Amino acid sequence: MRRLTRRIAPLALLPLAACAVHVQTPATQRAAANALVTEAQSFMQGYAADLGEGRRDAIIARYDPRGAYLVGHGRKQLMPVDSVAAVYHGSGWQPPASFAWRDLSYEVAGPDAVVVTGLFDWTPRAGRAMTFSYTALLLRRDGRWFIRLEDESGAPQRN
Repeated sequence: MRRLTRRIAPLALLPLAACAVHVQTPATQRAAANALVTEAQSFMQGYAADLGEGRRDAIIARYDPRGAYLVGHGRKQLMPVDSVAAVYHGSGWQPPASFAWRDLSYEVAGPDAVVVTGLFDWTPRAGRAMTFSYTALLLRRDGRWFIRLEDESGAPQRN
């Protein structure tokens, strides 16, 4: 009977081993969060370069293939990527004379999600510089980052 118990006991533990939970320490959680923030920062730097250079197709490719929620100024719209493409390829969108992010903050919202908040300065080719508040939800899918939600709200105009 003991021989049988010795043979069966290890097999009885296999389901428990399969259910083992990977426990992250605070240090590994911080490291993982820092890595996500670094990736999100790189995404936002590339986004700024694409906007500043007017790389329309590169900008469009930054949006989630399922579409993106565009919110702000009293609106909320889930815009499919083909509609995003129509905006950037349309005559209404022109690259800026200058573009710069300011005071961006990054908040890890999950293992593949980062919320970005801050400001940006947009100077049109003809006109004065404008400041906007900015919020985005970036999601990582298949190793790539995409914009799933974006809010660009202009500052009130001063006289």
